[in-house]
Amino acid sequence: MAFAQLESETVRVETDVEQVLTGLQVGLDGARGTCCWCGRELYDGHYVTVYAYRTAGHDQWNLPRVYCRECNGGNIETPTLGTAEVVATAFLGVLQVAASQTTRLVLTGVEVEEYSGLDEGSEV
Repeated sequence: MAFAQLESETVRVETDVEQVLTGLQVGLDGARGTCCWCGRELYDGHYVTVYAYRTAGHDQWNLPRVYCRECNGGNIETPTLGTAEVVATAFLGVLQVAASQTTRLVLTGVEVEEYSGLDEGSEV
């Protein structure tokens, strides 16, 4: 069993983007999301395209855009320097949180379609 103490050092783990995005929450609390292009409601089992990014110096990935299968708006047209950007396809799944007795809509089966690293692109 592993545990960390407050005075301990930060531990860094390297993994692939697919694993990091798997389980990332889509939309607000609850088990539904919305396509950012057409407004269609998205539920468990829907196939989606997502745009996610992470800025330099931060570990947290942000998921500002989710597209339904029909809209499929994913590509990185102009990469931003200092930002890791990803366009990926995934299925939506429901994560049940027993402690709070809530559900969340999350990404599952993530496959990266396009990636732009921190050192690629131009300044905004």
